[in-house]
Amino acid sequence: MTDRPPNEDFLKLADPLRRELLAHCYRMLGSVHDAEDLVQETYLRAWRAYDGFEGRSSLRTWLYRIATTACLTALDSRGRRPMPTGLGAPSAEATAPLTERSEVPWLEPVPDAVVGAGAE
Repeated sequence: MTDRPPNEDFLKLADPLRRELLAHCYRMLGSVHDAEDLVQETYLRAWRAYDGFEGRSSLRTWLYRIATTACLTALDSRGRRPMPTGLGAPSAEATAPLTERSEVPWLEPVPDAVVGAGAE
């Protein structure tokens, strides 16, 4: 047992996982801003519950579970995403492109700081 307060231990152990949690939330939400908010929410929930963390799983697994639950709750409350515009009319040609535009308009570009965060 250490003499440090539990919140210091939590911050020391959890802080290195922040980038990969951000990448995880971004992959689930498609928005860097929403992902950042949900990572903050994840850390807040985990910090509040850290006294009850029994260590039956790794801290990483526990944080991922909290982050996933937070993201799924956010997605559920957000409702359905509107259908993308620009879908082409039916084509008689089997090799014709399915859409007129190839980009996904609701997917935000990800900053370099998040790219490859899960591969470390």
